Amino acid sequence: MSCQGKKLLIAGGGTGGHLFPALAICEEWEAQGGEVLFVGTPRGLENRILPQKGKNLALINVGKIKGGGITGRIKTVLGLPMALMSAIKILREFKPDVVLGVGGYASTPAVAAARLLFIPTAIHEQNAMPGLSNRMLSRIATKIFISFSAAKEHFAHKNIQLTGNPVNQEFHNQAIKPPPKEGEPWHILIFGGSLGAKVFGEIVPPALAQLKEEGINFQVQHQVQTDSIEQVQKFYNENNITAQTAAFFHNMSAVYAKADIVICRAGATTVTELSALGKPALLIPYPYAADDHQAANAQAYADKGAGWMRRQEETTPQWLTDFLKQCFKNPAELKSKAQNAKKLATPNAAQDIVKGLLGLLKHNKIDNS
Repeated sequence: MSCQGKKLLIAGGGTGGHLFPALAICEEWEAQGGEVLFVGTPRGLENRILPQKGKNLALINVGKIKGGGITGRIKTVLGLPMALMSAIKILREFKPDVVLGVGGYASTPAVAAARLLFIPTAIHEQNAMPGLSNRMLSRIATKIFISFSAAKEHFAHKNIQLTGNPVNQEFHNQAIKPPPKEGEPWHILIFGGSLGAKVFGEIVPPALAQLKEEGINFQVQHQVQTDSIEQVQKFYNENNITAQTAAFFHNMSAVYAKADIVICRAGATTVTELSALGKPALLIPYPYAADDHQAANAQAYADKGAGWMRRQEETTPQWLTDFLKQCFKNPAELKSKAQNAKKLATPNAAQDIVKGLLGLLKHNKIDNS
């Protein structure tokens, strides 16, 4: 079955971890001749990114299901019937053949509305620890796509498919970078998600300064929060460390390509990009992530021998200095980690999800027109 003439509605977003895999699925569906409509919220990242990319977006108002305090949760619960009615209206106007929830605020009412209208539904879980929306929706979804095998144990569902997490194909097209030759510098990449991580600006620079004092040859690319760039860059300059600092790296595939080792958070998209590129990484999960899902992602990556996990509260400048020294003394281990990371790559994730969605249509006997 082809996507030609078929309509897909993708619901959810809010953060890049939900949105960017959804975009990869959208582009695959469109490449096969189908039409896609996104459903999101006015405050989500999708409201800024999707119009820039020329994607169709419908908005509904729905609050946080988890967090936001008691008052916020009460408002969300009271607003769910209206959000559900808004979703039903959008579905009746767009007439999708299938609905995919990707997590985030808008996902719950849209998938629930689709179920009420007898439209085939699926959800995609990007993390090793599923979010609350997807855990709830798993009870009514026709099919579940997961990115980590560890997520399966959190779903009491028979129709689960391990597809991986879709990312831009350019990440899969790069070969594993060999270790630097004798006399060449090691390249260290540090970043903390789309907005940087303030703690990395506090822990990493003094660790690298000590590494420099010990005569180790390296260069740094460091994503830093905007209000800390000047301070961090000044520190690197004063310690004779060759470093590029920025609030945001726009061409991440090129930035990744230079790195011999990466120090970063453990969001689902980040871990997927690391595996696609074959990058050994020290993963320091964001300690306040919902359900501690970043720790689950990091542990899954480390358990496959692709990198290391370290809790933020355990990471000190001295520990980091010692860790990097050991890495650079043992390039064979870094190479092994890179190879193991590449084995986790899922270059066909978007295609497999689209194929799975089309498979739902074969069994759908309801005419939604």
